[in-house]
Amino acid sequence: PLYLLCILLLLTLFLFLGVAFFNARGEPRAAIVAYSMLEHGNWILPVNNGDEIAFKPPFLHWCIAALSWLAGGVSEFTARFPSALSLSLMTLAYNGRRRRPERARRTALLTLSNFEVHRAGMACRVDMLLAALMVGALLALFRWSEGHERGVPWVAWLCLSGAALTKGPVG
Repeated sequence: PLYLLCILLLLTLFLFLGVAFFNARGEPRAAIVAYSMLEHGNWILPVNNGDEIAFKPPFLHWCIAALSWLAGGVSEFTARFPSALSLSLMTLAYNGRRRRPERARRTALLTLSNFEVHRAGMACRVDMLLAALMVGALLALFRWSEGHERGVPWVAWLCLSGAALTKGPVG
């Protein structure tokens, strides 16, 4: 079942990421911030056209810029890849060691088949990255509260820090 879920993620998300042009107002805005980071080297306060500063915290832009640097330039695929990867990891995280693996599989399929979640996973927006980081933090805190982890819940702390760097106080 895990292999089937991975194949389903590949077929429904990653094959079509770069096919369509940017179709929402926020997508090219996030991509141009990543482009400015690569072009000018300012990864903290990127400036676009000499005076515009990014509207959102930089974590998504860092992800896009790092991937685009590896790929050789910012494109629709590289700009949308962090959202698709976030949805994939969030969906696969449900399939961890659970008492009821069938319920975990149904939850993963239900999440993936939700229209708004799938749309957010195919767009260059902060929403899917924020959702995946929040789900990761909640799952880590759940495992910690069950007693599977000792000490400080570092994974939850890192996920919540990433969420705050993705959308600010919401995270």
